[in-house]
Amino acid sequence: MLSSHFLFLLLTASGVRAAPNFVVENASPLLENASAHTRVATVAVSLSPHTSLVGDPVILNASPVVHPFVLSRRSSYLWDLIITGVPKLDFEAIALYSLTIFARDSSEATASQTLFVQIEDVNEPPTFTGSLAQEDQGTKVTELYITEDTAPGTIIYKAVAKDPEDAVLEYFISPESSGFTIDSTGAISTAMALDFERDTRSFSLVIKVVDPGGLFATGNLKISLINVNNKDPTLACSLFSVENGVWSVTSTNSTLHHHINITLDEEIPVGTTIAVCQAADEDDLGGLTFGLEAVDDYFAVDQEKGTLVTTTRLDVEKTGFARALSFSIKACDNDQRCATIPVTTYVHGINDNSPFCDHYLIRYTGKEEIAKDTIIAKLTCHDLDKPPDTIHYAPSSGPVGSGQLFEQVPNAENFIQVTKELDYESPEVVAAGHIYEMMISVFDDLHPSHTVTVTILVEIAPDNDFSPKFQASRYVFSVPETSGAYYKVGQVTAIDEDHPPNCLTYKIISGDIQAVRRFWIHPFSGVIELTSQPDYESVRQYNLTVQAVDCDRAHPRTAEATVTVDIEDENDEAPVCIPYLSTAVISDDVVAGTNVNGLKLNCHDRDSHDFEMRFEIASGNENLHFKLDPSRGTNTPKLIVQNPFSFESGTEVQRRYHLVVHVIDDNLKYGKAIKPKTGTAVMDIYVRRTSMPPSPTSSEQRKGLTIVYTAINTYENSAWYVPFVLTLMAVFFAGLVSWMCFLFWRYGNIKDCSQKMTKEDSKSKLKGMKYVVGDKNQKEKNVITETRNKKLEVLTETAVYETVFDGEAIDPVSGKVYAYNSRTGARKWKTLVGHQEESFGSTYALSEARPLKESTSLKTSVKHQFL
Repeated sequence: MLSSHFLFLLLTASGVRAAPNFVVENASPLLENASAHTRVATVAVSLSPHTSLVGDPVILNASPVVHPFVLSRRSSYLWDLIITGVPKLDFEAIALYSLTIFARDSSEATASQTLFVQIEDVNEPPTFTGSLAQEDQGTKVTELYITEDTAPGTIIYKAVAKDPEDAVLEYFISPESSGFTIDSTGAISTAMALDFERDTRSFSLVIKVVDPGGLFATGNLKISLINVNNKDPTLACSLFSVENGVWSVTSTNSTLHHHINITLDEEIPVGTTIAVCQAADEDDLGGLTFGLEAVDDYFAVDQEKGTLVTTTRLDVEKTGFARALSFSIKACDNDQRCATIPVTTYVHGINDNSPFCDHYLIRYTGKEEIAKDTIIAKLTCHDLDKPPDTIHYAPSSGPVGSGQLFEQVPNAENFIQVTKELDYESPEVVAAGHIYEMMISVFDDLHPSHTVTVTILVEIAPDNDFSPKFQASRYVFSVPETSGAYYKVGQVTAIDEDHPPNCLTYKIISGDIQAVRRFWIHPFSGVIELTSQPDYESVRQYNLTVQAVDCDRAHPRTAEATVTVDIEDENDEAPVCIPYLSTAVISDDVVAGTNVNGLKLNCHDRDSHDFEMRFEIASGNENLHFKLDPSRGTNTPKLIVQNPFSFESGTEVQRRYHLVVHVIDDNLKYGKAIKPKTGTAVMDIYVRRTSMPPSPTSSEQRKGLTIVYTAINTYENSAWYVPFVLTLMAVFFAGLVSWMCFLFWRYGNIKDCSQKMTKEDSKSKLKGMKYVVGDKNQKEKNVITETRNKKLEVLTETAVYETVFDGEAIDPVSGKVYAYNSRTGARKWKTLVGHQEESFGSTYALSEARPLKESTSLKTSVKHQFL
């Protein structure tokens, strides 16, 4: 049943009589622009007796799922279906909603009913999309930026609007005289040329869109112009001319398009300001800089201030210099839009160069006489100024001029001639010393004027009839080898009878064969000097040829002499040993007098004999273990061991010896050299330990009697008295032994005495007894342990002379201190080794005898045998 545009259909029911029933009442028609909380329909629910509704009815299975409807309770069994406003009703989007209402009573009976809600279309105003869409009641403004150089008719923006009913829309723009137009599609275009510097820089426009029903929407658009660098800068300059020192100024600007000509004197100071410029730019974007367009480097402009200065000397006389210099001053912005002023500079020449001549001293020499009107000088002078200036010549001093001995040739001022004959024998010439001196001034233009002076010497000389002669044909000089530069070797002298007398110059023409000349002769005095120190070992004698030349330039005459220079030998060379460094390795058991690995020096001296060397070990010879043999009289001494090494003593720990040997060349037969020289050689010797001395260790001691007398007597070969004393002591002990044997034979049986002593010892001692038997064939003491029941058979007494112990060390096993002899290796405990006191006697410390091969020991043993 369809009523009031709402169709309510009951599609389903619970199928049970007691199920709830829905009663839906229609409301007013629902338009698409209905506001929130608008009532759509009223839903009533009827229940069976004794039942109640569980909760409120709910909307299930809506289509579409998202809808703007909700049930609002009015009373216990009555609800209103209202609009929430979200989502908004839109006929163009959804024209029909399907809602299923579901309810349940307390008896678990359920019921549902489907409700269709149809939306009616309503004409709505169009709306802008994009940036013109209004979000706050038309207050939003869309800003648009365009460049000022946008051409008329260019589309700068397109307004887009939509109509809910998809009707055809119309667009309008206001104000219409704003310079912009809009077409039927919403495209906004420029209608005129824009200028940021002269016109309005921003435009506020209202864009209106209208649908056929008269509904409209508006949008606010603000168009702003962006400044564009589309105009060239303008340049204004004041340029200065300098001609003959007079300044003038010319002003112009780039808008006049004039070519400016200025004139500058040459040689104006570098850095002179010749133009001052200013620039402007309507775009006002900043960044204006000044520059030059030129093909030369004579001018420069300050990039920021626009000041134009000269940078190079302007010299019209310079080769390749152009007297007309063209360039352009320009001012450019950041985009290199420039304004220029072309300039041509004409360089005006000035008289800035002095004249110069080919010769400033002109010498004329006449033989015996000079005829009248003889040209004695021709002055050749020039001027670099352009155009060439006239050069003038005028006498300034000397006998030249009207009425003088010399005058200028008429119509040829640069020629000087003699006015009368001049004879060498003439008294006037003799009084003048046969030489005349005059000066001629050479100058250019008078404003300004530059002057130079040329000197003319006229000499009247006799004929060169005689050759020079040396006072001796051979000179002999001696020079010490240690002489340095500027040492005066000697002097040679020559004479010349021609006039002027003895006008000679000297030079060495041969004999100085060194790459760098060793000798120098004074050209006028003839004094010979050294230029560097000679070397006797390289060259012992020089034979120089010295030449003397007279003053006749036309036909000079010469003479030669031989100069012998003997170099005197001096001691100036230090001995040199080859090799400089020697190394060797030796053992610590090497005996005195042994040559170290056959090592010997090999030294030579360029200015001394080999037998004139002596050798000294300057450093590194600790404990004087080494010496050089022989120490003088040879150039190849051997290195020998002077004192053996004794590392066992503990006082000597050094193994590496760095021997610095001085080689002195003063071992002369009849005295020492006055200035001896010393060379150096180095020997590195490493001493290798062959064996380490064994440390004494205490053997296991047992109770008993230990009687050991050990002594070692060592001596050096130089101690002659030692064997003599030992011989006497041996004789004495031999007599003593004989005497003791006589006593034993006389006073009783040795066996009975022995048994008696054993019994007495057994009573005093309950435990085993210890006896020590000394045997010289053993290096160590032998210990014999006897039980107390075994009778004593042999008692040996060893008497050894006590030796001298010169060192101490610590036993690595027991940690005790022992003394030792560094030569023989004998050692003993520093302190007595404590043992338990025995009734039989005391236990004494033992000393081991370990003599070296070169040591001498003497032992005397006395053996008593008790039978």
